[in-house]
Amino acid sequence: MKKLNRKVAYMLVMILLAVNCTVLGSAGAAEAANGDSRPIPVSVAGGSGHGVAAWNDGSVTAWGYNKSGQVGDGTSVHQLVPKQVAGLTDIVQVAAGDHSSFALDKNGDVWAWGDYYSPYINGDPLLPYQKRGGLIQLEGLKDVASLAFTRYSGVALHKNGTATIWHPASNPDDPLKMFVKYFPVKGVKNAKSMVIAGHEALILGDDGSVGMLTVYNSFYDRYRLEREFREVKPLVTSSIAGIAANWSEVFLLHENGTVLRWNGNTKQQAPVAVKGLKDIQEIRTGFNRLFMLKNDGTVWQWNYYNPTAKPFQVKGLTGITALWGSNGYTGYATNKDGKLLAWGEGKYQGSGSPNENDGNPVFVQSPLSWTVNGQKVTFYGSSAIVKGKLYVPYSSVFEALGIKVKRGQSNSDPKHGNHRFPVWSFSYGGNTVSIKSSDPAVVLVNGKATREDASIPFLADSSMFPLELITSKLGIPMSWNKTTGEVILGKTP
Repeated sequence: MKKLNRKVAYMLVMILLAVNCTVLGSAGAAEAANGDSRPIPVSVAGGSGHGVAAWNDGSVTAWGYNKSGQVGDGTSVHQLVPKQVAGLTDIVQVAAGDHSSFALDKNGDVWAWGDYYSPYINGDPLLPYQKRGGLIQLEGLKDVASLAFTRYSGVALHKNGTATIWHPASNPDDPLKMFVKYFPVKGVKNAKSMVIAGHEALILGDDGSVGMLTVYNSFYDRYRLEREFREVKPLVTSSIAGIAANWSEVFLLHENGTVLRWNGNTKQQAPVAVKGLKDIQEIRTGFNRLFMLKNDGTVWQWNYYNPTAKPFQVKGLTGITALWGSNGYTGYATNKDGKLLAWGEGKYQGSGSPNENDGNPVFVQSPLSWTVNGQKVTFYGSSAIVKGKLYVPYSSVFEALGIKVKRGQSNSDPKHGNHRFPVWSFSYGGNTVSIKSSDPAVVLVNGKATREDASIPFLADSSMFPLELITSKLGIPMSWNKTTGEVILGKTP
């Protein structure tokens, strides 16, 4: 299986994306306090470079690293601001692999997109090299109650308490074509949740017990067929309230608020209590890290791969009511006001931060909607919010507004070693706004330099332009509702 191209992924670390969250907290209290019914997150998951969230109105949004189409917008263009995933309704849970995404609807059907599920599409006139396939339904999964996914394979718990493992595989007749293999898991009954750790499946029962079942056939290098399963072996007999895993590392939440650790690749017979952890009510994993929600609403993190590391409190996270993890370095949480936050040492997900890469929590931006001269507009490229200002690529709203965009070069600049800089010009209604991308950038209106503070950052494989500055100088009306994400440009009917 292919791994994340870290050089490309780390480009997202430098994104300066100041974000505002527009979702509310607990359904009853938040709506009563704020007098509206905006959606709140019910399930969040992160891959190695992207995030995906399900909301209580049944919709799904996704964002971040998108080379495999894991954001679900039909492209391989990185999306810095979340986009709503079209074609999904009544979604109750989401899950994520390294570069893939999954959604479970209320009917028990499962949808997949991203790596191995969304192939490249050649010959698209707008995206000749960046078009990806859309969602597919996993036909082998029916009446599903919950999902769990490792990096390359997942497990679905059915409503009758049984389970099925699935993963994508190459077609032996055509290696460029993929298909999905399904492995019903024999011996699983009345399971509350289930995770895969190495070659083992850990099954949390409704009675608080945890059973262990070898699901991988090492001799044939594949998951076991139904006839090959043996009996479930007891690992913990009672009192377990939650379970989380990453690779072969498994963490069990005891009902007394302590945490146990177990490794599926060792000969460890029983889980061992982790020293110093108490009053824990929820656990999630990231890459070599454990995220923990305490009873007092604070969030703690343990980078357990480092033998000298100790659990620490994540600053800026208080009043937290729900916690989610990822396959990367990012954690997600919802606070008592229902706002969705993200944090992590390497912000692959593009959830963004004006603080660059300091690890502090940031609010995840809600999707933006675009109306130009009374008509809804969509575009493939990502928008961005940099230092609180809205930026867009040239292939976005400018053509719909009737703005002509031109790229040229400046004269030799003696202040910068006679270097010549790209100059972008935006013309409309007899006026022209030009931005010379020097450092600092120079803004000219009809050829005259101004004192405007501007920049043309290169984000998500594209030059980004300050939309508010350009439209205001060209006399084009613009409004941006930061609460709803609605952007209205030009004339309104």
